[in-house]
Amino acid sequence: MLASFVVLVPLVLGIYTVYAARDDAPGYGYAVLAPWAPMFAFVGGTALLLIEGTICIAMALPIFMISASLGGLIGLVLVRNVKFKSSSMNALLMLPLLSGYAETHIALPQQTGQSTETIHIAAKPEVVWGLINRAVDIQPTEMSGGLAYMIGVPYPIEAVTQSNDAGRVRKLRWAKDVRFDEPITAWEENRYIKWTYDFKPDSFPAGALDDHVLIGGRYFDLIDTSYRLQPEAGGTRLDIVVSYRVSTNFNWYAGWWGRVLVDDSANAILRFYKRRSEQA
Repeated sequence: MLASFVVLVPLVLGIYTVYAARDDAPGYGYAVLAPWAPMFAFVGGTALLLIEGTICIAMALPIFMISASLGGLIGLVLVRNVKFKSSSMNALLMLPLLSGYAETHIALPQQTGQSTETIHIAAKPEVVWGLINRAVDIQPTEMSGGLAYMIGVPYPIEAVTQSNDAGRVRKLRWAKDVRFDEPITAWEENRYIKWTYDFKPDSFPAGALDDHVLIGGRYFDLIDTSYRLQPEAGGTRLDIVVSYRVSTNFNWYAGWWGRVLVDDSANAILRFYKRRSEQA
């Protein structure tokens, strides 16, 4: 996804919306709110044409709205203080295209992040450990409250640790027929486990995830995850650490979303282990 698409398209729409209404002497309220109409039409068009999926749209919508309103305010300043020819404003429509072309020739910067969350579980470490290594028949209701799942990320169905010639590996299956492996790199029974991620070309069937948020793809990846189990207050303190990568030309925004979604997903998973373990 390009910064020119996320920022400049709604910005230009905002400027042009106010410019088109210049003869009606638009005010600040119009400049802030009116650009949302063409912006929503644009977003709807990308959805209908399958250019963007629901996950990308949900993530981009806040910055779309802010950029459109900012464009409207810029347009208001221009129509009140500058005399523009229609040809000049029409040329402005080319700005996102030219900027987008330039962006495609710029290497994407990489930003890594780490999410650390914890929860207390009223169950012994052995029980929690067993569920980390074998959780099956996971229901959507068990992941309720997770923002990532609410906006369309497939929810997990099962996670099972198996042994092979290379060592141990967790086999993951998600909804929408998503399947991938998690090779285990550290193992202290009932105390600590860590794994990396192994995504194959067919791990995510077409339509399972938007291309721009594909895990293991160009823009986003999970690096590794670890759990630490410690006896505490007659139960278990379970800590999760998730490392991830975001690579876009607007990491200042995409990185924030990455942190929000990874933190939220980590908490949703911890709540799942808490409920399952305490009911075991």
